[in-house]
Amino acid sequence: MQTTVSGEKRTKRRSFLKGVVATFLLGVPGIAAVGLSSIETLRQLPELADLPAVTLFFVAISQPLVLLAIACLVGTTLAPRVDLQSRLLARLTGRIQPPSLFAEEVPIGIGVGVAASFLILALDFAFAPFLPPELSAYTVLNTNSASIFGVLASIPVRFLYGGITEELLLRYGFMTLVVWAVWKLAGGERPSDRLMWSAILVSAVVFGLGHLPAMSIDVPLTPIVVVRTVLLNAIAGVGFGWLYWRQSLETAMVGHASFHVVLVIVSLLLVL
Repeated sequence: MQTTVSGEKRTKRRSFLKGVVATFLLGVPGIAAVGLSSIETLRQLPELADLPAVTLFFVAISQPLVLLAIACLVGTTLAPRVDLQSRLLARLTGRIQPPSLFAEEVPIGIGVGVAASFLILALDFAFAPFLPPELSAYTVLNTNSASIFGVLASIPVRFLYGGITEELLLRYGFMTLVVWAVWKLAGGERPSDRLMWSAILVSAVVFGLGHLPAMSIDVPLTPIVVVRTVLLNAIAGVGFGWLYWRQSLETAMVGHASFHVVLVIVSLLLVL
């Protein structure tokens, strides 16, 4: 009996480690894409100007890698406890599910992503007359200085980091942690719908607020700038959070990637 229990513990431990490593590796290409795209920006800083490109690359990716590792640990530990699904994690932990299940989710993810992109484009256009000229670099499309090459060059960051890594950080890590923490405080057999919506909104708003520090360097954070930035980012976050809750993490990734597909297509049409 003791041997059987020990064997089960080892199996669970191996499955847990597989889940952490697999999700971490899934997010690494996105961080690498951000690192490569950040080299020239970091080179503009006087204290980093003389450093070689390889060093600048590792400077850019060091903090995101740590955050990704934490998110993967949190998600792999807590997501199953609060009924949040990852098809990859389910397969790695032996909970095999039919491929048709994810195939049925994909159109839902695409629909949410496309709808979110058009809604955000419309709101971005509506806010434009009330924003300072300095904010043009932070608009959804940013076509003022864009070129076909620039739009195409943004694709790895949009799809690898935006579509995959951000979902691991914000949904798999942060949203899962919020759901679990509030559930433990509130009690109950399982997280309620109200709790889930609260976690979705919190993670979406935090994502929007996270854009403000970088913007404050170039743009005064007036009330209209803050509202516009948080609102546009939160709308997408709510959609992707709902997909994670009602479908799966991978469906949220499909939705996020579909969101960027629309933005890339519209950007290319505007710069042609």
